Amino acid sequence: MKKTFLLKFSVFNFLIVALLGVMMRYKIVFSLPLLNQKYVQEAHSHFAFYGWTTHVIYVLLLIYLEKNNPQITLKKYYRLILINLAASFAMLATFLYGGYFWGSIAASAVALLVSFVFAGFYYRDSRFISDPSKIWFSGGLAFAILSAAGVAGLAYTSGSKVVSQDLYLASQYYYLHFQYNGFFIFSCIGFLLYSMKEAGAAISARQNRLIFWLMCAGCIIGYGLSVLWLKMPASVFALIVLATVAQTVGAVLLYRFVKKNWTPLVLKWSAMHRFVLIFAGFAFAAKIALQLGSNIPAISQFAFGFRNVVIAYLHLVLLMCIATFLLNQVLATNYFTVSKPLFTGLKIFLLGIFLNEFVLGLMGVFSIRYIAVPYANHMLLYISALIFVGLLWLLLSLRTRKA
Repeated sequence: MKKTFLLKFSVFNFLIVALLGVMMRYKIVFSLPLLNQKYVQEAHSHFAFYGWTTHVIYVLLLIYLEKNNPQITLKKYYRLILINLAASFAMLATFLYGGYFWGSIAASAVALLVSFVFAGFYYRDSRFISDPSKIWFSGGLAFAILSAAGVAGLAYTSGSKVVSQDLYLASQYYYLHFQYNGFFIFSCIGFLLYSMKEAGAAISARQNRLIFWLMCAGCIIGYGLSVLWLKMPASVFALIVLATVAQTVGAVLLYRFVKKNWTPLVLKWSAMHRFVLIFAGFAFAAKIALQLGSNIPAISQFAFGFRNVVIAYLHLVLLMCIATFLLNQVLATNYFTVSKPLFTGLKIFLLGIFLNEFVLGLMGVFSIRYIAVPYANHMLLYISALIFVGLLWLLLSLRTRKA
């Protein structure tokens, strides 16, 4: 079955992301002269975005479209997914080889172009779908397209003789913001609401629109939180604060909806499925709280002034929240047999994710006093290896469910 293979392949890609993480951590602690740390970091981030996260969202969206509009032809989506995979592995190889150069830029451009075409096909094929999740997927894909302006800014600064550090950072944060706060988060909310609908807990159209537009306004204007270090008028800063509050209200309303409908989830979802939702939901709540707090200048300066804090925040959003939720969605498709070994691999993975965020968080807090956590890099190496082992165990335990 094509969808089953692509879902398994997404977990394999996640395993590659984890392996690159182990390599980076190993190189920090020990010597690994064959690899350039900056190149490994660039390969890690690009493959994590396109080879793992974007790929699995595409496959889950394909399943969603098939369920809600059986008349559509899926062949074009399969082709786009395969092109995205080819571009992702090309990025993996080229970034490891030489970082940013014509080869890696070309591969990135192909993956970006695929996102445009995929969004166009989705908008056309979802016209007659009235499901509440549709608007979230539409918004997520729109943000993926919007993030391309950040790539254009990065390309300009890389090719320009006069390098503007402010423009470079603003472009980088623009791309990252609309990818993980837009495309990734909105897609995850869409999958959550659709899963709840299948469990008998459908959200009302009015409440769904309210939450969506609050979150949407918060995401668009909330980009300003990433560039608070730029000089901006007080009126613009006030608008950013209002947008952050709006997104916080939207997140609270979403939490209240899930809490109110927890009983149907207890009846229809497995205990592990519910636990992972709580696990990822906690990370999402922490993200919203930190986002709200970053409106305070002192906290914002602290967040952007310490590399450990930035790394901890990115891992909180991308790994503990988004990646964990999407992995749970893969396992909840009912395409795979839920076995004890699979649960064991998932538990090891979740433990590694928690320990990773705990140590990164400690490093961020101690950065305030410029105190180094003893053997922190050694611990992070072992924890990254634990995450890799958990994913490998899970992948090897992934068995297609017999019809």
